[in-house]
Amino acid sequence: MSRARYSRLTVPRKSGDEVVLGLLSLHDPLGFEQAGRDLVAFYREAGAARRASESLRAARIRHALTTDILEGDPLESYRAVSRPFPVGRRLWIDPGDPSEAPPPEGRIVLRLPASRAFGTGAHESTRLALIALEEEALEGRSLLDAGTGSAVLALAGAALGARLAVGLDTDADAIFVARENIRRHSFGIRVRLFAGPLSACAGHFDLIVANMLPDEILSETRRLFARASRRGRVILSGVTRNRERDVLAKTRTARWKLAGRRTDKEWICLSLARVS
Repeated sequence: MSRARYSRLTVPRKSGDEVVLGLLSLHDPLGFEQAGRDLVAFYREAGAARRASESLRAARIRHALTTDILEGDPLESYRAVSRPFPVGRRLWIDPGDPSEAPPPEGRIVLRLPASRAFGTGAHESTRLALIALEEEALEGRSLLDAGTGSAVLALAGAALGARLAVGLDTDADAIFVARENIRRHSFGIRVRLFAGPLSACAGHFDLIVANMLPDEILSETRRLFARASRRGRVILSGVTRNRERDVLAKTRTARWKLAGRRTDKEWICLSLARVS
């Protein structure tokens, strides 16, 4: 049986991490790795890697592209050197190989081995969404994580007391990774996963969280807000500073008000609540 192949894009870290991550994420990367002072993105399809390369070239960002690499596990070395880290006041993220190491006292561990599904909690937009979740009153409430990836936000919601957390993603491969992640956690029994578009999602939720790039948020705004319950709230992360005005223009309406704003470098997380 022939071995699968993947492609690799290497970008010097000094090239502006937020812009680079945004461009690379548009082309469905398998995952990211820090190699010395460089950022490395991995892609399953050579065509996707080439399109990402063209995006970087158009932005005049130096990089190196290598295609048709025989696959082992491109993130194995990243997991081997990864160390757990805190997020907010209560969460403890472990992106390394699965272990039984206990978290510090007072923290809840999320074991999310780095994989092809985006979301270990290391990226600024994910951290912002996790902190926003932590500040919500989640006990006994329902949550929809749109574009769940590794299910990090759905799992965090369940860990923080949500009675039901639904993770939705159009990438079936991400759902398989997410399923393995929820099985590592006792509170994972409160997480449900579905592969499909937001338009196929029924019901209403007390809290909607979407960690997406601005264009994805703008294209799904109506569907996202339609899934919120009468007193529901919406958290939008992955917003970049240069697109915040666009996102607010479409989401801050007569029915919805801005209830919170958090920033980390070039990334912004917006919390919206219904106008009573």
